[in-house]
Amino acid sequence: MIRFVEVVNKTDFNPRMERTAVPHFELGEVWINEQFVVSIREATNYNKLLAEGQLPPKMDEAHRFTSVTTNMGGATETHVVVGAPETVARRLGQINNTLLKG
Repeated sequence: MIRFVEVVNKTDFNPRMERTAVPHFELGEVWINEQFVVSIREATNYNKLLAEGQLPPKMDEAHRFTSVTTNMGGATETHVVVGAPETVARRLGQINNTLLKG
């Protein structure tokens, strides 16, 4: 298992006041088992949130975010972690340099 810094959405969603909810994000820790990773892709919408100042204030504008999807026993979870997709894939050992014929 590999440790990552995760962006956690702590927004209080009230069904009656959904449009007026103020987004609130915090940084947390997540351990991901590389055997259950299904997909890795860049989370570009979090770059927009960072530029708007909605993410924690200690974050640098150069940070990139990656969405990591895992599937264990029929349960699928998506985690948004801090780091470029290439870096996250390298840490998870998911970079294959072979091209499949097809």
